[in-house]
Amino acid sequence: MKIAIAQMAPSVGKLEDNLEKHRQFINRALEAGAELVVFPELSLTGYELYDLVPEVAIKEGHPIMEELKGLSREIPFFTGFVLEEKDLFFNAAGFFKEGRLVHTHRKVFLPNYSMFEEKRFFAEGENFRAFEDKDLGIVGVLICYDYLHPSSSYLYFLQQVDLLVVLSASPARGYPDKGYPSIAMWENMSKVVSKHFTTYVVYANRVGFDGGMAFGGGSHAYSPTGDPLVRLRDLEEDLGFFEYRREELRRARVLFPAYRDERPWVIYREIRRILNEDKS
Repeated sequence: MKIAIAQMAPSVGKLEDNLEKHRQFINRALEAGAELVVFPELSLTGYELYDLVPEVAIKEGHPIMEELKGLSREIPFFTGFVLEEKDLFFNAAGFFKEGRLVHTHRKVFLPNYSMFEEKRFFAEGENFRAFEDKDLGIVGVLICYDYLHPSSSYLYFLQQVDLLVVLSASPARGYPDKGYPSIAMWENMSKVVSKHFTTYVVYANRVGFDGGMAFGGGSHAYSPTGDPLVRLRDLEEDLGFFEYRREELRRARVLFPAYRDERPWVIYREIRRILNEDKS
């Protein structure tokens, strides 16, 4: 399967404009023979929303939600949006396929430091639930800061995911002539997670500017043996592709039987002990 990573620069609060940009990337991906597209975090809305959050939120029955479902009849895709549920707003990632919203992940770890203020505007997700797709296998979804908590990837490892999809809106920090440490950090994480949890990892980061924040790009994919498959450009819109071969999962897991040798009940017992000690 040929998977496309759409490294786009969304405009803050402009749903229709961003939806049109989704269409353009999808058309380019289809022309190149892709069978799946992965967009970045909040690609439908932009990141620095602040008080715009309620204005750009969508839910079942919203016209934009229906248009996204319609687009998914052409090709399946992952995309980021603000989800409204019972007057709460979530930084969400959705998997759309064959005219349906198949799976939704609500961001669990909301950054609230430095230039990030997500807890002011978003409710926290509560789950890391993998889902199964006939073409992709078992899939896990993370959003940006979720991925920087290794426990998140570990929970998906215990669910034996074949593909870990990470939607991100990560700024560029550092100096262009020396490279961006903030971008290298994500690549290092993907190399470790893909190899040690024997899973494909696709990381889609956005580019462009929201206010004074510049987003870095550097989207990429890694194989289940920890090998880089594609690396998109820094700071610029880009469209990249890689081949997702499920037979490679078996080969990686024969070479490194990490799941077979894992002892999650020991981890569970130790976490309970640590939490109980903290209570005392």
